[in-house]
Amino acid sequence: MASQIAEARAHAPLTARAWYWCVLIAWMVVISLFSTEPFSASNTNRYLDPVLRYFFPHITAAEFAFWHYVIRKSAHFAEFFVLGALAYWASRQGRLPGWRARWALQALGLAVLYALVDEAHQSFVPNRTASLYDSGIDSLGAAASQIVIYLRHLLLARLAPLR
Repeated sequence: MASQIAEARAHAPLTARAWYWCVLIAWMVVISLFSTEPFSASNTNRYLDPVLRYFFPHITAAEFAFWHYVIRKSAHFAEFFVLGALAYWASRQGRLPGWRARWALQALGLAVLYALVDEAHQSFVPNRTASLYDSGIDSLGAAASQIVIYLRHLLLARLAPLR
């Protein structure tokens, strides 16, 4: 029965399989929008300053600069964590749950490549700079998602005999 379901999903119509990649591409568009001028450090300063000052009214300028930096770099990590997970999901294309190294490597490769493309894009945007350091943070986010997916697979495999 399970093999029949897997077989049916493996031969799903192209439109059904394309849906997975459309979701991934939509997230890539969101990342590209975050790479535009409105999300440059000088502009996010305007968004983050009131929030940080609300929660930490006595924050110094140096502390604000530190937390602004941490929040921006965490956003890089989080964007590509999601991208890595979606790329794995798209590579899996609805097949029965499981883990395959091929899917993880495809997802990681795609995310790393897109991290480089995203930074190259930023080099053409006013008030943005391209940084291999940011690409590294992006890649770490994508790698972290693959580790989480793999650990989830291991945990589910251990719990399966208990069901």
